[in-house]
Amino acid sequence: MFLNQIYLQKLKLLFVLAFTLISVLLNAQKNAETEIENYLKKSYEFVSVNLDSALLYNRKADDLIHNLPKNADKISVYKNLGNIYLERGDFVNSLNYFLKASKIVENKLISEPNNQQYMTYEIELLIAVGNLELRQNNFDQTLGFYNRAKVRLEQIKNESKRLQFKLNILNNTAGVFLKKEEFNKALKYYELAQELNVKAKDEKLEASLLNNMGICYLENQEYVTSIFVLNKALEIRKKLDDQRGIAQCYNNLGKAYGLQKKYKESKYYLEEALKIGHNVGNTESILYSLFSLKRLYEELNDYENAFKTLDEYTTLNKKVYNEESVKKMAQLELNYKLDKQKTIYSENLKRQEAEKKRTKLIYYSIGSCLFLFLILAILWIYLQKTKIKNISLLKEKLQLEHKNISLEKDFLKDELEFKNREITAKIMYLFKKNELINSIAERLVELKKKVMPENKKEIQEMIVEMRLKKDDEIWTEFETYFTKVNPDFYTKLNELCPNLTPNEKKLCAFLRLKMTTKEIATITYQSTNSINVSRFRLRKKLNIKGEDINLINFLENL
Repeated sequence: MFLNQIYLQKLKLLFVLAFTLISVLLNAQKNAETEIENYLKKSYEFVSVNLDSALLYNRKADDLIHNLPKNADKISVYKNLGNIYLERGDFVNSLNYFLKASKIVENKLISEPNNQQYMTYEIELLIAVGNLELRQNNFDQTLGFYNRAKVRLEQIKNESKRLQFKLNILNNTAGVFLKKEEFNKALKYYELAQELNVKAKDEKLEASLLNNMGICYLENQEYVTSIFVLNKALEIRKKLDDQRGIAQCYNNLGKAYGLQKKYKESKYYLEEALKIGHNVGNTESILYSLFSLKRLYEELNDYENAFKTLDEYTTLNKKVYNEESVKKMAQLELNYKLDKQKTIYSENLKRQEAEKKRTKLIYYSIGSCLFLFLILAILWIYLQKTKIKNISLLKEKLQLEHKNISLEKDFLKDELEFKNREITAKIMYLFKKNELINSIAERLVELKKKVMPENKKEIQEMIVEMRLKKDDEIWTEFETYFTKVNPDFYTKLNELCPNLTPNEKKLCAFLRLKMTTKEIATITYQSTNSINVSRFRLRKKLNIKGEDINLINFLENL
């Protein structure tokens, strides 16, 4: 007993420790997820303000995420890192993180092809890689990625997200034509996106569209319109504190004023754009500012500053667009495609194995079903044969029973007829006896005439007593015999016609015994005409209509 208590205490202690450990691990994971979300949020906030800070917070999220199993968080981190490196002009790292995220998404979509969340990630990454290709002026590849995103877009059920993606694709597609210097075509795309944005009410996108439309007007030498539209975009971006966007507007305004020979205004906007570009860490913005300032210094004949600016531009441009980077990116794309092909091959192999197993299982199932069906068929045939045999036996039994019943019925009928004949015979015997008594009575009547007067009274009393006694005894004995053989006759007769007289009941009994009119007349001391009249009255009382119904048969069926 003592040992059992110790054992139970140890079990309780182990249970408490295990529960505590699980709680600690769950809380740790939950805390880590919360911390990752906070880092990602801060990273998003700094993308348009300071890319170094955005990268710092995103790397912190990346460090934490390796300990978590949830791929959704990894996708967000990798996608955000790709966008940050893209803005910094580090195309190799940008592509690397985009491909990492894409690989997770594609593997997820293989197992869950209709998952809306991963479809959304896929579209975001297709647009992001398209933007990366656009930065490198690979226009055909860019449009290819955007078109793939548009095709996938049809499967998104959320109307708001679908509209947002459509606007993004339209804006970026217009950017392709802008870089290809097809300004009127680009302007049409921007105007279409602006019409759709009335419903979406996305201020950041509106500012981007206005900025890009300002560039189109600028390249078409519509300087007044361009400056007006660019200032509208600048107003929105200042309101949103979008530093990267403000730098873009300053660069474009600087170029617009420069083309109008307003060099003072142009220099102010370009230098402000360069400052913001350095603060944010946006390489593309810095390159644009440096190149525009170089041209401005050349216009102002300030060759020293023009040379310095050109040198800085060339150094940064080589760093971003160099042969080594192109090779690395090509290698990354090749590795990604190879990994993708391996994944597809592996999944196809698994699918084929699963298909083989399923086919085998189907064959086994069909075989088992056929075997079971065969057994059931045999069992059904056996049961049917047994059933037919039982039915045949039951039929024979019923036939025998019917035969027995018929025989019993015939026997009972014969017995009833025999008893009725016996009763008739006994009645006839009784009435013969009655005739004998009548004969003796008549002889006594004759004898009374010859005897002495004092004996006449005694003889007369004997005659009366004999006549009274013989009638009572005959009818009493008749009733006893008839009721014994036909116990329900009088009951049914009373139910059918309760107002029959005793003589009419006797007539019914005689007819039931199939006695003729002459026989009935003999035993009742009536004429045949009287019996026929009685029979007619009886038919009327019993409500027997029509000559086709025989009175004797009617009474036999009672």
